[in-house]
Amino acid sequence: MSTNYVKVLRAALNGVSGRKLAQQYRVSRDTVAILLRQAKIQGWQRAEDLEDITEEDLVALLSGSSGRQGKRDQSYKFPDYEYVHEELGKAHVTLSMLWEEYVEHCMLENKKYYRETQFRRYYHQFARSKKSTIRLTHKPGISLQVDWAGTRIAFYDEEESQLSEASLFVAVLPCSQLIYADVFRDEKLPSWIKAHVNCFEYLGGVPKTIVPDNLKVGVDKANFYEPAINRSYQEMADYYGTVILPARSRKPRDKAAVENSVKITSQRILGKLRNKKFNNFFDLSDAVREALEAVNTAPLTGKNMSRWDAFLQEEKDYLLMLPTEPYELSEWKEAKVQPNSHIAYQGHFYSVPFEHVGETVDVRATHSTVEIFYHHQRVASHKRMWGKKQYATVQDHMPPGKLFFVDWDGERFINWAKGIGVACATIIRSILERAVVEQHAYRSCFGVLSLKDKYTAKRLEAACALLLARDVRTPSYSQIKRVLENGDDLKAGDDDEKTKSPKGFQRGTSYYRKG
Repeated sequence: MSTNYVKVLRAALNGVSGRKLAQQYRVSRDTVAILLRQAKIQGWQRAEDLEDITEEDLVALLSGSSGRQGKRDQSYKFPDYEYVHEELGKAHVTLSMLWEEYVEHCMLENKKYYRETQFRRYYHQFARSKKSTIRLTHKPGISLQVDWAGTRIAFYDEEESQLSEASLFVAVLPCSQLIYADVFRDEKLPSWIKAHVNCFEYLGGVPKTIVPDNLKVGVDKANFYEPAINRSYQEMADYYGTVILPARSRKPRDKAAVENSVKITSQRILGKLRNKKFNNFFDLSDAVREALEAVNTAPLTGKNMSRWDAFLQEEKDYLLMLPTEPYELSEWKEAKVQPNSHIAYQGHFYSVPFEHVGETVDVRATHSTVEIFYHHQRVASHKRMWGKKQYATVQDHMPPGKLFFVDWDGERFINWAKGIGVACATIIRSILERAVVEQHAYRSCFGVLSLKDKYTAKRLEAACALLLARDVRTPSYSQIKRVLENGDDLKAGDDDEKTKSPKGFQRGTSYYRKG
């Protein structure tokens, strides 16, 4: 059985000892040493560098017949690797494609050409000699892989006055291996979106694709062909002009770079900070930022360049430009348009054109605005309200002939009622106080006060006094209207005046009629 030198060398580069290799593959330790020496000459430092290397190549190296550095056959046309390297940075361009183009040029010039394996090997040498990123598997600026680190970091939460834990967000550009890390109080959608926005600002640009794990926070439904991306997450991606490509479920190779970076980050950041105590979240954030810079500025293994160097030289120019303003997080929810032509959102009420009453609409809310959409068309936009519950009403949204009290307040109704009488003002004040949101009571107040137009102010005051005398706890428009319709206020007559106690209307007329 012939020796598989590719497997031997790959195992050796992964750290397997020469003794174990000799036992497993029946090869001498001297051969392993020669393979490692030749690998160093060729610039192969990791097992991944052997992806395109064949048995023929390694046999040639062992026999001394392969083109070592400095002994290149001058009868062959040497490729322009500056051009090759630049072209590899473009989307959809492969090394095989460039080798084929190289062969075509050689044939047109009647020049000898290298085999594809040699072509690839010399490209490796070029890239490493120029301290460049080898553009084989990962194109510059194409992909950003993102994930939560899993391990949480303890800190004292001043807002909650207790010990808490923060989550570490990690992102990596596989081409240059540049890492971004940041801490958040939780792993909810706003933190996830903010982490991406901060990362793009850190990079000074946007990668063409984002590869997250199938996290529930960003991916509503995992599916290779049609993954359901969270609406806010998708909106963020659209804003920056990038594409979200979730890693396939149970396909670790799809996110190998970020998983390796998570490991590195855990070791160099979390490990470094493991024994430190943070008195607040901001101290923790500063410490993570400082540790991150140490990781990105440290020399890469086997290279005289850092992650930052590789990024600035080889990848930054391939990123998409940042928008003028960073993305503002939005929240989406459904709401039903109420009979008063308003929708409710977080305790406040926003008007919608009256023709949508009863319809279910989509609400998009940012920190500054609330927008309402019907069948993907925006039908209303409002400045977002905070604090005390209130209404935002566009008068044109109200149906013709319908009154909505845009410019009214409770005091205006009370003053109107005082003009009718003390009892009426007392009931109006009671209706306003019972409402969870004052504006909800305006229609009832208006209804009560409008009864004077049909029944006179005198009768309305008498009806209100009668209900108070009956000790009705929650007098309402319908009750007052019923009293007036039945003429109960007229039947009571002057008896109502006799039933007043020093504290107000406490005893009804029936109490005194018993005597």
